[in-house]
Formats: sequence, structure tokens, C-alpha cells
Amino acid sequence: MKKETCADSALPKLSARMLGYKKLSVAFSYPDEKFFIFFPELSKERESLTAEYDRLFRSEAIWLYVTEHLAGNEFEKANYLADIMGFYRAFGLQPDKDRADSLTCQLEFMHYLIFKAKRALEIKDKEKADICISAQKKFFAEYLKPAITKIAKKVIASSGDSFYAHAAGECLEFIKSEEKFIK
Repeated sequence: MKKETCADSALPKLSARMLGYKKLSVAFSYPDEKFFIFFPELSKERESLTAEYDRLFRSEAIWLYVTEHLAGNEFEKANYLADIMGFYRAFGLQPDKDRADSLTCQLEFMHYLIFKAKRALEIKDKEKADICISAQKKFFAEYLKPAITKIAKKVIASSGDSFYAHAAGECLEFIKSEEKFIK
């Protein structure tokens, strides 16, 4: 019989966390074909979701960019963007379709970091897993959590009983659970 290790017992939790980040990333992306692949049950609401997305994130200017919520001036924005890009580059990544500080990019990055940690644990490479876990903690605390909390609260206040209000509520709950896990 194989003895279960601590890493083995952590793998299902890592998979659930990865899925949580992926789901939130897609939920806050533009409702295009990829969105409806992930949320097929919403395909009949395509027009209303697109209109709500445009209203919230384009007309009302609830920016889905982290620096818009964390930085007080252009100099701070530039510093935040440089720091965020430093994280991405350290793991060999480069955003290709959006700004580095977009909420969807940051959620995808956390998904990637968890994937890398999970893979390292599967192959019993504790050093690489620790690097990924350390990056998750720092990135979460410094960039993701503060901004996503502000963004989610603004979405809830501006969207009534829409998909985006529910997604923002789920986001706040997920961030609370992540905060406990990441400590």
C-alpha cells in the first residue's frame, strides 16, 4: 500500500483552487464564445450579458484593471505595472491580449501559479513548489486581493441581481477562502 504524503493530500485542494481562479477569470472576461464554452447555461442570455458587461465595465467605468483601484497617480500606476510584469516575467509569461494589470490576467496568473505548484508537488520537487507558493502569497496579498475586493464591491453596488453581481459575490467568498489558505 502506498503511503499518502502531505503533498498528495494537498493536490485535490490545489485543483479546486485552480478551477476557482479559472472560473472567476472567465466570469469577468467579455462574454464571447470562450465565455459561453465555460458557462453554456448562460448562452440564451448572450445579449443581456453583453449589455450588462458594456454598462458595468465600459459605460460606468468600473475598471477591471488593478492599478486603477490601487494607484493614486500615474507614477504609482507605472510602478505597479512594472512590479506585476516582473512577476509574469519571472515565470516566463507575457500578457498578449490585455494589460498586465487586468483582473482576468491576474486571475489567470494565479491559476498558472497553482498549476505550477501542483505539478511540482506531483513530481516531488518541493523547491519549485515552494517558489510557486511564495509567489502566490505575495501576488495575492499585494495586488489581487486589495483590487479584487474593491472591484467586486463596486460591481455588487452597481448591478442589482445580475450574473455579474453573483459572480462578484462568489469572488468575495472565494477571496476569503483563499486568504485563509494562503496564510
